[in-house]
Amino acid sequence: MRNLRRNSGRVMLRFVLVPMLLLVGQNCTKLTEVPHDALTPETAFKNDAEILAGVAGVYANLRLVEWVGYIILQDLTTDAAIVPTRGNDWYDNGQWLDLHRQTWTANSAGTLAFLDGAWNDLFGGVAKSNLMIDVIEKSGLAQARKDSTLAELKTMRAWNYYMLQDMFGGVPLVTSTELKQYPRVTRDSIFRFIEKELLDARGKLPD
Repeated sequence: MRNLRRNSGRVMLRFVLVPMLLLVGQNCTKLTEVPHDALTPETAFKNDAEILAGVAGVYANLRLVEWVGYIILQDLTTDAAIVPTRGNDWYDNGQWLDLHRQTWTANSAGTLAFLDGAWNDLFGGVAKSNLMIDVIEKSGLAQARKDSTLAELKTMRAWNYYMLQDMFGGVPLVTSTELKQYPRVTRDSIFRFIEKELLDARGKLPD
């Protein structure tokens, strides 16, 4: 009798669970959610608040670059700062020792954690600047506001390039949003680009 009840319970469970699983499986494969709104070139950056938010995104990149990338690489590779490593305490895969001893290679801990990160973060700042420069140039902003905002963005892009040439020398010079491979140019070319951008922007920057 007990076995009969157990078997009948299993049969009932199958009758209930199998159809439910089939229904759930079908529902999960037909997700056609339509977003209620989205940022597109046609809808984005149409007013001062949206443009300010876009420009703020360029500034926000500095907190990654200056502290995590640039300052660590400037200080820990010299005698300006040191991270004490005692056994496994602050060993962190050897990344701090790698930087302090200047023993990094293409795939060493310090390179993968900080050198690659600094390169990517800085060029991320360049890309964000280029995107917003393109947006502002095509916007219907009043000319004075447009000139001021472009000067601000070009100054930010120049700052990213200053850090790039300071750490890596000659790097690719990218001033558009076109996705392609850009060749490295000389360190002197980067310096002259930075100088020109800053001199051009100086008289147009907000106080």
